[in-house]
Amino acid sequence: MSKAIMSNNIQGSKQLFGTSLCVAITLFAGSSIAASEQIAKLNSWRFYPDTKKLEITLSSGKTPQYFYLNEPPRLVVDIPDTQLGKVSTQQKYTGSVQRVRVSQMSANVTRIVLDLAPGSAVDSEKVQLQPVSRKNTTRWVLRPTIVKVAAKPNNPQPTNVNYLQLPSTLAPMTGMQPFVSVPPLNSNNQAPQASNFNNTNSSTSPVPTLRNYPVIEFGQPLPKSR
Repeated sequence: MSKAIMSNNIQGSKQLFGTSLCVAITLFAGSSIAASEQIAKLNSWRFYPDTKKLEITLSSGKTPQYFYLNEPPRLVVDIPDTQLGKVSTQQKYTGSVQRVRVSQMSANVTRIVLDLAPGSAVDSEKVQLQPVSRKNTTRWVLRPTIVKVAAKPNNPQPTNVNYLQLPSTLAPMTGMQPFVSVPPLNSNNQAPQASNFNNTNSSTSPVPTLRNYPVIEFGQPLPKSR
């Protein structure tokens, strides 16, 4: 083989290697650019306490999703293929929505949480999450309907219960003596006979009649004893 032919082969190999390297670099760069274009950024968010409206602005069009959790009550919005931009991650409010939290839930999911006040809930049939316009899917508006709910009692009482039919929790009392009826004094000023608690016959002597003593007014001398 001549030197000219060998030189041509070497130059051809170099050109082929260079072309393949350029194609590989171009494909890698193109795939990286495509991947970066698929990931949007959360550029801004804003919550209006008066109207309970949440506005979301993204760098490219994505479709958020929401769901509701009731213990504790909160409304969650997940934005797929999105990463956090330079935004505030927490803000407190007064009213039915007490706080809004923003975080990077996973590598490509951004989450926004609306923490509700105790005694509040979201009417699942009256929640709107839609873009500002059909042609502009980078701006979204969330409009939830928040209602008041009755607080659950800590110790609810059973209903339809007749407490008179419940068994007594007290032990029966034993050793009690029967009640004794005492008749009034008779005309002879005699005291009634004592009753026997054991219901047995017993003989008692009559009480002697009391003597009539004179009535002495206050300040008068006592009579002399006989």
